[in-house]
Amino acid sequence: MADNEAVKWLKQNRKELLVGTLVVIAGVTFVTLSAGAGVVILAPVVLVAA
Repeated sequence: MADNEAVKWLKQNRKELLVGTLVVIAGVTFVTLSAGAGVVILAPVVLVAA
């Protein structure tokens, strides 16, 4: 349930997240990336490091 709450918080606070911020949800580390036009996505760090 904690991961659902984290995702809900992220959706409600998109503007507060800085691009490059590390976010940990259920033990998995994500980094925020800009997808253009104000869209911020979460990408698993494993994909970014490769």
